[in-house]
Amino acid sequence: MRKIAHNTDRRALTSAAVAAGVIGVLTAVSLTMDHSRPTGASGIVQAAETATQDPTTTAAGATTPTSETPPPSEVRDPGAAHIEPATIPDGPLGIPGIALDAYHRATDRLNLEKPACEMDWTLLAGIGQVESNQGRGRFDAQGNTIGRILGPRLDGSLPGTAVITDTDGGRFDGDTEFDRAVGPVQFIPSTWAVLGRDGNGDGVADPNNIYDGALAAATLLCGQGGSMGDPAARTRAVLAYNNSLAYVANVNAWAHGYAVNSYPLPSDLPEIHKPRPIVEPPKTPEHCPDGWEGRPTAAPEPAPPGEPGRPVPGCTEVTPPPAPPAVPTPPSPSPSPSPENAPAPRPPAPPAQVAPAPPGLPVFELPCIAPFCVPPPA
Repeated sequence: MRKIAHNTDRRALTSAAVAAGVIGVLTAVSLTMDHSRPTGASGIVQAAETATQDPTTTAAGATTPTSETPPPSEVRDPGAAHIEPATIPDGPLGIPGIALDAYHRATDRLNLEKPACEMDWTLLAGIGQVESNQGRGRFDAQGNTIGRILGPRLDGSLPGTAVITDTDGGRFDGDTEFDRAVGPVQFIPSTWAVLGRDGNGDGVADPNNIYDGALAAATLLCGQGGSMGDPAARTRAVLAYNNSLAYVANVNAWAHGYAVNSYPLPSDLPEIHKPRPIVEPPKTPEHCPDGWEGRPTAAPEPAPPGEPGRPVPGCTEVTPPPAPPAVPTPPSPSPSPSPENAPAPRPPAPPAQVAPAPPGLPVFELPCIAPFCVPPPA
């Protein structure tokens, strides 16, 4: 089983080298270029809400980003430990265990598919931290976020955001007019339509799932080309998420922090000029469950795996009334006979007839012996 926490091996050294390389890049390029495409970065497709490239429509009418390629074919996940996510301990800097497991599985899978990419789980963790604070640390046992995490509406009303009309019918973001970035790693539905992958083997690619999102993020990063151990290639790949060098600095600072189990310094986290994701809480059910009465006032809290569901706030369990004691039914009295319906008296039985002895045989009369016979009166 692979190590999932407190790694200070070659990956930690690689992260440190990458962080040093990125600092060199950032000193050469002004951080005021947060919302403009840097030289040589043309063709990078944004995954976060600051996308500047509108999707194009193919001949068949499907909406796809212009410079993305379909994900490689699915392969067996070599890192899947098949253990209950709720039992995974938290990792460095308090990263949720289920998110840590998702990043490791995605890393193992991409390094099997594209060894030259040299994907590092800390890079995925850095993106998850910057995008959604690791999904706010709230996941169910399958890795789905508790409540949807949504970026701002991409209707052009906020500076630095593109105008992207709805491409998923509101399936993932709940908006049927404009797209919004979705999930713990913030994918736009139009990008997810091309890069979305099933990371936990449930047959569904859902950006609201940390396993699916981590695998799709790794696919996007490796799709930009080069090794994630090379500062230039790594910077180009992270810019595909957000066209901001301050964003790159934050991701790499957190990635290095996860590698050495040390929080980044404030000076390593320059301000990112981008809207914060909006957390959409779970919806309040319309009715109380069967056997409960009242009006729901909020969504129930998620129950730990293996335990019964939590009660819905505002609903009270209906106590069935006790069953009445069983009362024996008295037998119906038989009607007293009346002279009219009284049964007729039975006639006395005729005296027993003694069969005569066959002719020719002697007849013997035995005396009556008390108490079997009543002696005749004297």
